[in-house]
Formats: sequence, C-alpha cells, structure tokens
Amino acid sequence: MFDSPGAAYDIIADDYAARFSDELFGRPVDLALLEVFIALVGRRGGTVLDVGCGPGTATTMLAKAALDVIGVDASAEMIRIAEERLPDIDFRVGDFRELDLADDSVAGICSWYSLVHTEPAALPGVIAEFARMLLPGGWLLLAFQTEAPDLTLAEPFGKPVTLTYLRHDTDRVSRALGKAGLAVDSITVRQRDIDAGETANQAFVLARKAR
Repeated sequence: MFDSPGAAYDIIADDYAARFSDELFGRPVDLALLEVFIALVGRRGGTVLDVGCGPGTATTMLAKAALDVIGVDASAEMIRIAEERLPDIDFRVGDFRELDLADDSVAGICSWYSLVHTEPAALPGVIAEFARMLLPGGWLLLAFQTEAPDLTLAEPFGKPVTLTYLRHDTDRVSRALGKAGLAVDSITVRQRDIDAGETANQAFVLARKAR
C-alpha cells in the first residue's frame, strides 16, 4: 500500500483520468462557479495557479479562457497526463503547500478539490500559503467535499493503494481564510449527486485577498 497521496495517484493516474477528466462538463453548477472565478481573474489579468491540478480537469477551462496558467500536482503521472492533454500549459510536479513562487505573484488560485487530502489542522497553513502567493485583490476558488464523514477507499480501480478523502466544514474554512487576510465573497453548497455516486455535498468558496 502507498501512504503518500502523490505516490498513490501515480498508480491510479490513467484510471482516474479516464473516469474523471471530463466529469466537470456534466455538472452545470460546478462549471458555472468556475466560470465566475475565470471572469473575475480575467478582469484583473495575471497568472492563475491551478493547485492539485490532477489530469488537468479545471486547467482545461482556465486555458480555454486564454488565462496564463501554471498547473501543479504532487503526482508525476498526473502531470504527464495533463501535459499530453494540454501541451502549451506550464505544468509542474510539486507540493502546493510549499511552492517556490514569490509573494504577491499570482492573480488567482484555483484549488479544485486539492484539499481532499489535507488534514483540518493543516488547513490554516495551506490557506496562508495561498494568501502569500496571491496579489492584493487576487481571487481564490476552493472546491471541496463537505457535510459528510471522511471516506477511505481501499484499492480504488483495483490498484494496491488506499486513499482517504477528508470532508471540510465551511465555517472552519471561512475562519482560516479570514485569518489569512482573505475576505469570503461567496459560499455555495451543492447537494450530492447520488446518481453519480457522490457521497458528500460539494462546497465552493470564493475569496479575495485584501488590496
């Protein structure tokens, strides 16, 4: 078994991409909220960071909007797939909690389900890192699972890995955002899609760094 999420996703990357790469386009609420983020960042201009980009699901939308995008993921295999799909995008293997990017250097950060393996106690530090990299007035979009117990998958796609998906409370996330100097603009919670196999409600938080 693999304990590191990055190593685990290396093992299931091809299966994961085949199952989830285009899933966003069948979820109109999720897509609309991502488009709002794109519009807000596009109005300001500058680089957008897609953290935990996986096979490039959200990155595809960011790239279609002609934004200057950097995609980061801990899984080298996920980055390989993303590069094959979007060869013109700057993709990098790395830990989004410790990125080698300057303070006040990006206009937007899209965290599309990249918090699912972040312990609640580590959330303030992760969000503070996001705030550090954001330009004043820059936007942050967080998408994460909420209002359900944590879920552990043993041998997803029949592969020898175990992954635990952590569900975060929107109030806890909002407090961490405030402490990091980010003002919450909106919180949207979508009910789980049982037919699609979702086991938790989906939260989308849009926040802005103070000017």
